[in-house]
Amino acid sequence: MEKESKPENTTSQREKNNSDSGMKWVIFANVLAIIVVALLLWANFIDRQVAEDEAQAKQQQLETTLNDETDMLPDVQEISAPNYDYDLKLTPQNCEGVEGTVDLVLITDANYMDFTRVAINSAKEMKCPNSQYNFNVMTMDISESDVAALKALEGNGVTVNVLPQKEADLFYIRDTHVSKTSLLKYYIAEALPNLSKVLYLDSDVLVLHDLNQIYQTDISNVYLAIVKDPSWFFENTHVLELNLEERGFYFNSGVMLMNLDKFRQDGLLQKLEDFTNNNFRTYMDQDALNVVVGNDVLLLPVEANTMNFFFEHVDMPTMNAFYGRDWQSYDDVFAPAIVLHFASSKKPLGKIAPNEEFFRMLQRLWYKYYTPLPPLD
Repeated sequence: MEKESKPENTTSQREKNNSDSGMKWVIFANVLAIIVVALLLWANFIDRQVAEDEAQAKQQQLETTLNDETDMLPDVQEISAPNYDYDLKLTPQNCEGVEGTVDLVLITDANYMDFTRVAINSAKEMKCPNSQYNFNVMTMDISESDVAALKALEGNGVTVNVLPQKEADLFYIRDTHVSKTSLLKYYIAEALPNLSKVLYLDSDVLVLHDLNQIYQTDISNVYLAIVKDPSWFFENTHVLELNLEERGFYFNSGVMLMNLDKFRQDGLLQKLEDFTNNNFRTYMDQDALNVVVGNDVLLLPVEANTMNFFFEHVDMPTMNAFYGRDWQSYDDVFAPAIVLHFASSKKPLGKIAPNEEFFRMLQRLWYKYYTPLPPLD
């Protein structure tokens, strides 16, 4: 029995030795893997450290170079923000030989009474002595005291005729800064049947020089004399929809010298009404007039309707290119203006503009003609 058990013990011992040997190799392999991973991590750390050191060295070298170059520059004064809190010096006008009667139209409602009064007051203050201004104010929903406030501006070669109107029964877009009262422009020729020509002004204007230089323009063969509007340049989608490519420009309806005889002869009222009722247009009367009058218009110089809005959003070189001018400053733009037009939802009455905005300069000018007026009842 003892001799037979000996081979079994030998085999068992051999299997145990093999198992121990395999375990050792597993342990060795695991340790080796740990060492390899550790070496890789260390190498990666060394690479990142070297890269950071090189980047830091380059940054220090760049800072040293910039400091050296800065030291070589001449001293300059700190550039301060512009300050427009001053009175604009208008271009002097020569009234020698300036004379004549100017028939004008303004349109207002109760909301625009202050603007309308300022427009008339500025025209009255800035006209030449031998000029006569006859203002025809088409009104909607104003009080008797408002009428009296308008009439109070008469004198010194100025008359004011108040013409109450009914609301135009036309399609109107209410989510726009354009008032429905502005649609009364269509009815000017009918409201003033005895006049052949008028100068229409929006109420949100200042008249800064005599208006005869606009009014005496010959428009016998056209419907309107107007100033082109930069919307043609900056709102291509809107303008392309109007199909004005042949004429080549879009105009602003805030200042228009109107040939009323031609309006009546060619039935423009019906055409304007039809366009408005059948087209969804943001700029209402302005879009309708641009389309309906076609090519029968005459361009006036930008001084006849100098609009502040686009100068607030577009750089001076672009505006120079659009109007063919060489303005160097905002003073250059607005000092020679005959009519300054606050042609956007941003109006001068109310919140005072920051001094660094050129609108502050124009706002001060507007208040110059507003402050002397008595408050409305």
